[in-house]
Amino acid sequence: MVQKIPRDKTASLPLDTAMTAPDDPSIRLQHFRRGATDIIPIMISAGPFGLVFGALAAEKGIPFDQIMLMSALMYAGASQMVAVELWAFPPPFWTILVAVLAVNFRHVLYSAALGRKMRDWPITRRFFGFGFMVDPVYALADAKSPTHLSGAYYAGMTVMLYPSWIVSSAVGALFGNRIENPETWGIDFVLVAYFTVLVLGFKDRPNSFLIIIASTVVALLVYLTIGAPWHVASGGFAGILIAAALAKPRTDTLPETRQ
Repeated sequence: MVQKIPRDKTASLPLDTAMTAPDDPSIRLQHFRRGATDIIPIMISAGPFGLVFGALAAEKGIPFDQIMLMSALMYAGASQMVAVELWAFPPPFWTILVAVLAVNFRHVLYSAALGRKMRDWPITRRFFGFGFMVDPVYALADAKSPTHLSGAYYAGMTVMLYPSWIVSSAVGALFGNRIENPETWGIDFVLVAYFTVLVLGFKDRPNSFLIIIASTVVALLVYLTIGAPWHVASGGFAGILIAAALAKPRTDTLPETRQ
Protein backbone atom coordinates (compact mmCIF):
# COMPACT_ATOMS: atom_id res chain seq x y z
CA MET A 1 0.00 0.00 0.00
CA VAL A 2 1.38 3.38 -1.00
CA GLN A 3 1.83 5.84 1.82
CA LYS A 4 0.16 9.17 1.10
CA ILE A 5 1.79 12.19 2.69
CA PRO A 6 0.36 15.71 2.65
CA ARG A 7 2.14 18.08 0.32
CA ASP A 8 2.87 20.59 3.07
CA LYS A 9 4.87 17.98 4.99
CA THR A 10 7.21 16.88 2.22
CA ALA A 11 9.84 19.52 2.90
CA SER A 12 11.35 17.58 5.78
CA LEU A 13 11.07 14.11 4.29
CA PRO A 14 14.24 12.03 4.00
CA LEU A 15 15.23 11.02 0.48
CA ASP A 16 14.64 7.37 1.35
CA THR A 17 10.92 8.12 1.57
CA ALA A 18 10.70 7.08 -2.08
CA MET A 19 11.17 3.51 -0.86
CA THR A 20 7.87 3.56 1.03
CA ALA A 21 5.92 5.92 -1.24
CA PRO A 22 7.35 5.40 -4.72
CA ASP A 23 4.25 6.57 -6.62
CA ASP A 24 3.51 9.80 -4.80
CA PRO A 25 4.05 12.72 -7.26
CA SER A 26 4.41 15.21 -4.42
CA ILE A 27 7.38 13.29 -3.03
CA ARG A 28 9.01 12.99 -6.44
CA LEU A 29 8.62 16.72 -6.98
CA GLN A 30 10.04 17.45 -3.53
CA HIS A 31 13.07 15.26 -4.22
CA PHE A 32 13.60 16.98 -7.58
CA ARG A 33 13.50 20.40 -5.95
CA ARG A 34 15.90 19.32 -3.21
CA GLY A 35 18.36 18.03 -5.79
CA ALA A 36 18.13 21.26 -7.78
CA THR A 37 18.62 23.31 -4.61
CA ASP A 38 21.46 21.25 -3.13
CA ILE A 39 23.52 21.45 -6.31
CA ILE A 40 23.41 25.27 -6.59
CA PRO A 41 26.50 25.97 -4.41
CA ILE A 42 28.47 23.37 -6.38
CA MET A 43 27.14 24.77 -9.65
CA ILE A 44 28.40 28.23 -8.70
CA SER A 45 31.81 26.94 -7.65
CA ALA A 46 32.13 24.85 -10.81
CA GLY A 47 31.42 27.87 -13.00
CA PRO A 48 35.02 29.19 -12.95
CA PHE A 49 36.20 25.67 -13.77
CA GLY A 50 34.14 25.75 -16.98
CA LEU A 51 35.40 29.23 -17.77
CA VAL A 52 39.00 28.06 -17.44
CA PHE A 53 38.40 25.07 -19.67
CA GLY A 54 36.73 27.16 -22.38
CA ALA A 55 39.49 29.75 -22.27
CA LEU A 56 42.30 27.17 -22.44
CA ALA A 57 40.61 25.31 -25.27
CA ALA A 58 40.15 28.50 -27.27
CA GLU A 59 43.79 29.44 -26.63
CA LYS A 60 44.83 26.07 -28.08
CA GLY A 61 43.00 26.97 -31.28
CA ILE A 62 40.15 24.50 -30.88
CA PRO A 63 37.07 25.76 -32.80
CA PHE A 64 34.13 26.94 -30.73
CA ASP A 65 31.76 24.24 -31.98
CA GLN A 66 34.24 21.52 -31.04
CA ILE A 67 34.67 23.02 -27.57
CA MET A 68 30.92 22.86 -27.10
CA LEU A 69 30.80 19.30 -28.42
CA MET A 70 33.52 18.25 -25.99
CA SER A 71 31.68 19.74 -23.02
CA ALA A 72 28.37 18.24 -24.11
CA LEU A 73 29.61 14.71 -24.82
CA MET A 74 32.55 14.23 -22.45
CA TYR A 75 31.06 16.26 -19.59
CA ALA A 76 34.11 15.59 -17.42
CA GLY A 77 35.99 18.69 -16.40
CA ALA A 78 39.26 17.10 -15.30
CA SER A 79 39.47 14.89 -18.39
CA GLN A 80 38.65 17.81 -20.64
CA MET A 81 41.48 19.78 -19.05
CA VAL A 82 43.88 16.90 -19.66
CA ALA A 83 42.77 16.60 -23.28
CA VAL A 84 43.31 20.33 -23.84
CA GLU A 85 46.76 20.25 -22.23
CA LEU A 86 47.80 17.48 -24.65
CA TRP A 87 46.14 19.07 -27.67
CA ALA A 88 48.22 19.67 -30.78
CA PHE A 89 47.72 19.74 -34.53
CA PRO A 90 47.16 17.08 -35.59
CA PRO A 91 45.87 15.89 -32.21
CA PRO A 92 47.76 12.91 -30.72
CA PHE A 93 44.63 10.77 -30.62
CA TRP A 94 45.92 7.72 -28.74
CA THR A 95 47.85 9.77 -26.22
CA ILE A 96 44.78 11.84 -25.42
CA LEU A 97 42.55 8.75 -25.29
CA VAL A 98 44.78 6.87 -22.83
CA ALA A 99 45.26 9.97 -20.66
CA VAL A 100 41.54 10.66 -20.50
CA LEU A 101 40.77 7.03 -19.64
CA ALA A 102 43.36 7.09 -16.87
CA VAL A 103 41.95 10.26 -15.34
CA ASN A 104 38.32 9.26 -15.75
CA PHE A 105 38.67 5.69 -14.48
CA ARG A 106 37.48 6.89 -11.09
CA HIS A 107 33.97 7.05 -12.55
CA VAL A 108 33.95 3.26 -12.75
CA LEU A 109 34.41 3.26 -8.99
CA TYR A 110 31.73 5.92 -8.56
CA SER A 111 29.29 3.84 -10.58
CA ALA A 112 29.99 0.75 -8.52
CA ALA A 113 29.43 2.68 -5.29
CA LEU A 114 26.17 4.31 -6.37
CA GLY A 115 24.93 1.23 -8.20
CA ARG A 116 24.02 -0.37 -4.87
CA LYS A 117 21.66 2.52 -4.23
CA MET A 118 20.07 2.31 -7.70
CA ARG A 119 18.95 -1.30 -7.51
CA ASP A 120 15.34 -0.35 -8.14
CA TRP A 121 16.18 1.73 -11.23
CA PRO A 122 15.60 0.16 -14.66
CA ILE A 123 18.94 -0.79 -16.21
CA THR A 124 18.59 1.72 -19.07
CA ARG A 125 17.85 4.56 -16.66
CA ARG A 126 20.77 3.53 -14.50
CA PHE A 127 23.29 3.70 -17.34
CA PHE A 128 21.78 6.95 -18.59
CA GLY A 129 22.25 8.38 -15.11
CA PHE A 130 25.87 7.24 -15.02
CA GLY A 131 26.45 9.33 -18.14
CA PHE A 132 25.71 12.48 -16.15
CA MET A 133 27.65 11.50 -13.05
CA VAL A 134 30.51 13.90 -12.38
CA ASP A 135 32.50 14.30 -9.19
CA PRO A 136 30.20 16.68 -7.28
CA VAL A 137 27.09 14.75 -8.33
CA TYR A 138 28.60 11.53 -6.99
CA ALA A 139 29.73 13.17 -3.76
CA LEU A 140 26.37 14.79 -3.10
CA ALA A 141 24.32 11.75 -4.10
CA ASP A 142 26.39 9.46 -1.90
CA ALA A 143 26.25 11.82 1.08
CA LYS A 144 22.51 12.51 0.87
CA SER A 145 21.35 8.94 0.14
CA PRO A 146 22.44 6.47 2.84
CA THR A 147 20.59 3.48 1.36
CA HIS A 148 18.53 4.53 -1.66
CA LEU A 149 19.23 7.10 -4.36
CA SER A 150 16.09 8.88 -5.46
CA GLY A 151 15.88 9.21 -9.24
CA ALA A 152 14.03 12.50 -8.88
CA TYR A 153 16.74 13.91 -6.60
CA TYR A 154 19.43 12.82 -9.08
CA ALA A 155 17.49 14.39 -11.96
CA GLY A 156 17.21 17.67 -10.06
CA MET A 157 20.99 17.87 -9.67
CA THR A 158 21.62 16.99 -13.31
CA VAL A 159 19.08 19.40 -14.77
CA MET A 160 20.86 22.26 -13.01
CA LEU A 161 24.52 21.31 -13.32
CA TYR A 162 24.77 20.02 -16.90
CA PRO A 163 23.47 23.17 -18.67
CA SER A 164 25.52 25.42 -16.38
CA TRP A 165 28.69 23.55 -17.41
CA ILE A 166 27.86 24.04 -21.10
CA VAL A 167 27.17 27.74 -20.58
CA SER A 168 30.33 28.38 -18.53
CA SER A 169 32.44 26.58 -21.15
CA ALA A 170 30.90 28.74 -23.87
CA VAL A 171 31.54 31.96 -21.94
CA GLY A 172 35.14 30.94 -21.31
CA ALA A 173 35.68 30.07 -24.96
CA LEU A 174 34.22 33.40 -26.13
CA PHE A 175 35.68 35.80 -23.59
CA GLY A 176 38.41 33.95 -21.71
CA ASN A 177 41.18 35.41 -23.83
CA ARG A 178 40.42 38.81 -22.30
CA ILE A 179 41.73 37.65 -18.92
CA GLU A 180 45.39 38.56 -18.70
CA ASN A 181 47.66 36.70 -16.27
CA PRO A 182 45.06 34.21 -14.94
CA GLU A 183 47.55 33.17 -12.24
CA THR A 184 47.00 36.57 -10.61
CA TRP A 185 43.37 35.65 -10.01
CA GLY A 186 44.19 32.12 -8.85
CA ILE A 187 42.36 30.62 -11.81
CA ASP A 188 45.15 28.11 -12.36
CA PHE A 189 44.39 26.72 -8.88
CA VAL A 190 40.71 26.02 -9.58
CA LEU A 191 41.22 22.32 -10.35
CA VAL A 192 43.27 21.69 -7.19
CA ALA A 193 40.78 23.52 -4.96
CA TYR A 194 37.87 21.72 -6.60
CA PHE A 195 39.14 18.23 -5.80
CA THR A 196 40.41 19.25 -2.37
CA VAL A 197 36.90 20.30 -1.33
CA LEU A 198 35.46 17.03 -2.65
CA VAL A 199 37.98 14.96 -0.68
CA LEU A 200 37.32 16.92 2.51
CA GLY A 201 33.66 16.07 2.17
CA PHE A 202 34.53 12.48 3.07
CA LYS A 203 36.71 13.32 6.09
CA ASP A 204 34.16 11.92 8.55
CA ARG A 205 34.05 8.51 6.89
CA PRO A 206 35.74 5.58 8.70
CA ASN A 207 39.51 5.38 8.10
CA SER A 208 39.34 8.42 5.82
CA PHE A 209 42.66 9.83 7.04
CA LEU A 210 44.63 6.67 6.25
CA ILE A 211 42.91 6.31 2.88
CA ILE A 212 43.68 9.90 1.88
CA ILE A 213 47.31 9.60 3.00
CA ALA A 214 47.80 6.35 1.08
CA SER A 215 46.27 7.81 -2.07
CA THR A 216 48.36 10.97 -1.81
CA VAL A 217 51.67 9.18 -1.24
CA VAL A 218 51.15 6.72 -4.09
CA ALA A 219 49.96 9.46 -6.44
CA LEU A 220 53.05 11.55 -5.69
CA LEU A 221 55.41 8.61 -6.16
CA VAL A 222 53.86 7.67 -9.48
CA TYR A 223 53.86 11.29 -10.64
CA LEU A 224 57.55 11.68 -9.80
CA THR A 225 58.59 8.37 -11.37
CA ILE A 226 56.21 7.55 -14.21
CA GLY A 227 54.53 10.90 -14.70
CA ALA A 228 51.04 12.14 -15.52
CA PRO A 229 48.29 11.12 -15.92
CA TRP A 230 48.90 7.71 -14.34
CA HIS A 231 49.21 9.15 -10.85
CA VAL A 232 45.45 9.84 -10.77
CA ALA A 233 44.33 6.23 -11.26
CA SER A 234 47.23 4.88 -9.15
CA GLY A 235 46.32 7.06 -6.19
CA GLY A 236 42.70 6.00 -6.49
CA PHE A 237 43.58 2.31 -6.53
CA ALA A 238 45.83 2.74 -3.50
CA GLY A 239 42.97 4.32 -1.57
CA ILE A 240 40.65 1.49 -2.59
CA LEU A 241 43.09 -1.17 -1.42
CA ILE A 242 43.53 0.51 1.97
CA ALA A 243 39.77 0.97 2.35
CA ALA A 244 39.17 -2.69 1.50
CA ALA A 245 41.86 -3.86 3.90
CA LEU A 246 40.49 -1.80 6.79
CA ALA A 247 36.80 -2.35 6.10
CA LYS A 248 34.73 -4.45 8.47
CA PRO A 249 32.35 -7.08 7.06
CA ARG A 250 28.87 -5.68 6.45
CA THR A 251 26.10 -7.10 8.60
CA ASP A 252 23.33 -5.18 6.89
CA THR A 253 21.88 -5.45 3.44
CA LEU A 254 20.05 -2.91 1.40
CA PRO A 255 16.33 -3.66 1.12
CA GLU A 256 14.82 -4.40 -2.23
CA THR A 257 13.09 -1.26 -3.44
CA ARG A 258 11.17 -0.01 -6.40
CA GLN A 259 10.85 3.45 -7.85
